[in-house]
Amino acid sequence: MTLGQTQEAFSLMLGKLIIFAYKQGYKIRMGDVFARDGHKANSNHYIKLAADINLFKDGEFLKDDTGHDELHDYWDTLGGGRRIEDDMNHYSIKWNGRL
Repeated sequence: MTLGQTQEAFSLMLGKLIIFAYKQGYKIRMGDVFARDGHKANSNHYIKLAADINLFKDGEFLKDDTGHDELHDYWDTLGGGRRIEDDMNHYSIKWNGRL
């Protein structure tokens, strides 16, 4: 697949993840979906293949990883990349061997 086709697939997967999260009772505020700097070298944020998702439940921001295990389990079923234990609000897909 080309980068553009992979970005389209990622966008569809992200949409499905957001719908799933809302069905579980979470609200979402997006963090970085596209960035020009501020992430590690070769971050998938720079090529529109990663998103940071901030979760809320009952009006409260979930500051810890609450909820992200559940969302990552679903993300895995969509073909998403591996979870990063110290960055659980990060969702991405693999491109040229990087997440």
